[in-house]
Amino acid sequence: MAYGIDRDVFDRVMLEYKQQWGVTLKINFSPEQMRTIAFSYKMVLTDYQIEIENDPFKQLKQAIGSVLDSWFSESAVYYRDHLQIAKDWGTAVVVQKMVLGNRSARSGTGVVFTSSPFNGCAGINLYGDFALCSQGEDVVSGLVNTLPISEAQRKRDYRDSSLSLESGFPNIYQELTRYAVRLIEEYGFVHQEIEFTFESDNPEDLYILQTRNQNLKKQTAFSSFLPAPNQMELVGHGIGMSSAVLSGLLAFDMADMEDLKRHCPEAKIILVRPDTVPDDIPLIFVCDGLITAKGGVTSHAAVAAASVGKVCIVKCKGLEVNDSTKECTINGHRFKSGDPISIDGGLGNIYKGNYEIGEI
Repeated sequence: MAYGIDRDVFDRVMLEYKQQWGVTLKINFSPEQMRTIAFSYKMVLTDYQIEIENDPFKQLKQAIGSVLDSWFSESAVYYRDHLQIAKDWGTAVVVQKMVLGNRSARSGTGVVFTSSPFNGCAGINLYGDFALCSQGEDVVSGLVNTLPISEAQRKRDYRDSSLSLESGFPNIYQELTRYAVRLIEEYGFVHQEIEFTFESDNPEDLYILQTRNQNLKKQTAFSSFLPAPNQMELVGHGIGMSSAVLSGLLAFDMADMEDLKRHCPEAKIILVRPDTVPDDIPLIFVCDGLITAKGGVTSHAAVAAASVGKVCIVKCKGLEVNDSTKECTINGHRFKSGDPISIDGGLGNIYKGNYEIGEI
């Protein structure tokens, strides 16, 4: 993808093998099957005349160059221009030992905030998401369905999950809590956003990959739909990223949004995407709300959407998006571009139609 190949090309390869071998999740492929898929990926590179260096040192330099070049990618430039960030700052690359979050079914990776942006409580209360048998890019890219960090978060947002990091990996959860206490209470840092990987249940196999100041703002303003819930047609549910609600018209891409702004300038626009990848940043800045099928609360695009005040619902179970026909279905309910739809960023609910909104 760093060389311009659309991610859908690789997705199609993966989907074909899932159908061929009857596999639902990629972690269920056998090593031999993954090897076959890897060579199919390599064939994609050959078809696009892209060569990956064989020499390990040259390969490392090539990877570093790709990261540095990403500072000038279309989505990065758009993001900086929108937030008025100087282009002269540049980016940096950290080269470190690989940590394997996909070593076994008892390994994983995730992102945790030391303070939940939604519960309104002071102090340390871990919030975020993680994925089993995965690498860090899987989580922050928004391409996988994730699991919650805490039991409180699971009960609030992950209704279809029986597992959290706290319940399934208590030793890892307690070690993350210990790191949070040291950073915040002992060393005096502001609340942090921490990326981590664990290679097993053993706390000694927990690695902190990076940490930065948490910038996901707590909600200060609230709104709600005026009709009673039984007067609204509920079609789906996901994880809400705010405490606001929104009624608007559905859009699938930039062309949709530009067309809606021309013909319905007063209408709010709700973008629907299969996932929340960084390439969608320009779309997120234009829309008023966002719905995604995959991804978690700590994916880059979801965090960006929440930080700039968009009403956002991620990980909507039952949502299937067809970009080619600009249609989607949510638990059997079909929508097309321009259809009225409403979302509740607090409850994570998705409703058919538009409704009156009141401030709380």
